[in-house]
Amino acid sequence: MRRLLTVLVTGICALPLFAIETLVIGSGGLPWTVVADSTGKVSVAADSIWTWPVAPRQNIAREVFAHGGRAFAVVVGQGAFGQTTRSLFVPIGIEKILDGNADTSFNPDDADIAKQVDIYIDLGGHFSVEQIRFYPRLDSEHRDDYLQAFQLGHNRDDPAGFTSAANVALVPYSLLINNHINTPNDQSIVQWPLPNQPTEPKEMRHVRIRTLSERNWEIAEVEIIADGTVAPAEFVSRSLAVPGGAPVWGRMLINGRDAAEFPVIVQTRTGPDPTPIHYYLDLTKSKILRLVTRQGWENINTLSDVERGEARQGPVLPNPLWSAWETVTDGLILSPSPLEYMQFRIAWTDPGIKIETLTFEHTNWPVAEVLKAEINPVEVDAGRETNFVLSLQVQRLTDTNIPASGFRHLQIFTPAEITGVDRVLVKDVEALFKVRQDPGRGFDIELWDRIDPGASFIEVFFRARVFADGTLFRVQALDERATPTEQETIYQFARAGDVDPLTPSGTLAVRLSSRSDPLLDDLQSTSRIVTPNSDGLNDFLLVSYNLLRLTRPAPVFFEIYTLDGRRVRLGFAGADQSGRFARIWDGRDQAGFTVEPGLYLYQIQVDTDAGTFQRQGAVSVAY
Repeated sequence: MRRLLTVLVTGICALPLFAIETLVIGSGGLPWTVVADSTGKVSVAADSIWTWPVAPRQNIAREVFAHGGRAFAVVVGQGAFGQTTRSLFVPIGIEKILDGNADTSFNPDDADIAKQVDIYIDLGGHFSVEQIRFYPRLDSEHRDDYLQAFQLGHNRDDPAGFTSAANVALVPYSLLINNHINTPNDQSIVQWPLPNQPTEPKEMRHVRIRTLSERNWEIAEVEIIADGTVAPAEFVSRSLAVPGGAPVWGRMLINGRDAAEFPVIVQTRTGPDPTPIHYYLDLTKSKILRLVTRQGWENINTLSDVERGEARQGPVLPNPLWSAWETVTDGLILSPSPLEYMQFRIAWTDPGIKIETLTFEHTNWPVAEVLKAEINPVEVDAGRETNFVLSLQVQRLTDTNIPASGFRHLQIFTPAEITGVDRVLVKDVEALFKVRQDPGRGFDIELWDRIDPGASFIEVFFRARVFADGTLFRVQALDERATPTEQETIYQFARAGDVDPLTPSGTLAVRLSSRSDPLLDDLQSTSRIVTPNSDGLNDFLLVSYNLLRLTRPAPVFFEIYTLDGRRVRLGFAGADQSGRFARIWDGRDQAGFTVEPGLYLYQIQVDTDAGTFQRQGAVSVAY
C-alpha cells in the first residue's frame, strides 16, 4: 500500500518517526464550537457546520422552525417616570403565520396583545431572498383585515442581539416597505418588491413586520421566497497547535472523502506563534504604536492609557511572520512548513453543504527543516520563451533538533508552458537527473543523488513561456519512506524567500512586463492555401495564437467567414485561460460540405470584461 502526504503547514500531535497522524475537527475530534474563532452566515454545532439547503423560489418561511429559527414579538410600552419599556415574548398562535396553511391566522386580539407590535421572524440561517409576501385569510369575511399601516424590514445579523427586548431594539433594520398611516396600504396581499419594482435579492437572517395602526388586522401567512443561492458563509478557526514541535501537514479530507468533491473553498495559513493578526494601540502622546492582545484592543475602555486619554484604537495588521492565506488544492495544503501554528477558514459556494469532519494528515519528520525557493527573472515578455533559474535552499536551524530526511525528487507546479529543462546544479556542481513534463501542470525532476537535509543549494535551469500576469511556480520536494506496513511519500512545499544574494527577487511569482502587450497575440497559420482533397497535403488550416493576461477563463470563438461577411463555420466556441492554443479548419462549412474555392477569412475572438478582442487572417481554398 502506498500513502501520500503533502508537507505544508504546522503541526499538532506528538507522533513517532515515519508515522502519519491526523488532526480531526468535528465528530470524533475537536468540537467545531471549540475550534471556532469567528463565523459568518454559517450554522455551527459541536459535531458539524453547514448551510441550509434551498431551491430557487422556495418558501423558506415554512422551514423556520426546522432550521432552528423562531417567531416572536416585542411590545413597546411606558414604564415609571415616562421610561420606554419593551417586552419580548412569543404570542399565542404566532406560529400560524409560518405553517403554510392560508386558512389559519394570527391576530393581536386572540393573542391578547396590542395592535401596534413588532413581529420578528428569525429564519434560522442566512438566505438570499428575492420576495416577501404576507396577507390575511383571503375569504370574503377576512380579506379586508389586512395591515393598513406598517413597516417591513430585514436584517443580516446573527441572533446574538436577539436575546432580550433591549438588544432587539438596538439592532438596525433596513426597510423594504414603509407604509405609514398617512399613506395607507390598500392591498390584501402585501408584496416586496412592489409590483413593477425590480429589486435585486437581499441577504437576510431576520424579517420584521412593525404594525402602525389600531385597525383590526390579522396575518394568515408570511411567505419568504429565496433565490436558491447561498449567502456568503465563512468559518474561521483559531490558531491550532499540537505537541511535538513543528509538524508538516499533508492531505485534507472532508467527511472522510476527497475535498474536491465538496463545493467549498478551504484556505490555510501558518506561523511560528499563535497570533496571525496584530492589534495595536495608537499612543497619542508618544506617537508610537503599542502591540496589545485582541481582547485589550476590543475592550479598549478598560485600559488605563485610554482612561487618561493617552491612547486610542490603532491599526489591525497581519503578523509579518505568518504566511498569506493559501487555497487547499487537490486536497493538499500549500501553506509553508514546518511551522508550529496553523489556522484554516472555509467559504461556502453552494447551499445545503454540511461538513461533519475536517481531517488533516501530518507528520513531524519533514523533508527539510528550512526549504526556501525563488525564481529569476521575475518580469518577462508575455508569450515569449524565457530562460529561468529556480534556486532552492535547504538548511538546518542550529537551535532546534527537528529531524529531517532529505529528498531526491522535486516537483514544480505552474500553468506556464515549459519548453525545456536544461540542467540542474547542486552546490554549483552538475547533477544527474531525469525529468518528466506534465503539460499544463509543470514538471518533475528525479535526482540521482539524495539532497542533504542539512545544507544544500540547488539551481534548476529551464525554459518556459508565461501568458498570465503573476504566474506562480510552486516548488515541492518529496521523499519516499518505507515503514513496516506501507510505503509513504512525504511532500514539503518550499516557501518563497531570498535564496540567491545575486538576484533581488525572493519570490516565486512572475509578472508580465509593463509594456502594453495585446490580449490576443502571435496569430500564425500553417499555410495560406487549403486543398481539402484528402491527399495529405494542405488538407487543413492550422491557426495558433496566444491568450495573454487573462485572470479567469474567457469565451473564445474560432470562425470562418466569406469576404462579404457571411459566416460559414464556427470552428470552436468555448472558454480558455491564458496560454498558447491551436485551432483547425478542414475546409468544410457548418453542414459538413466542402466550401467553394475562393478566399476566406478566419477570425479569433475573445470576449472579456474589458471588451471584445479580435485577430483575423486570410486563407485560400483551392482544388
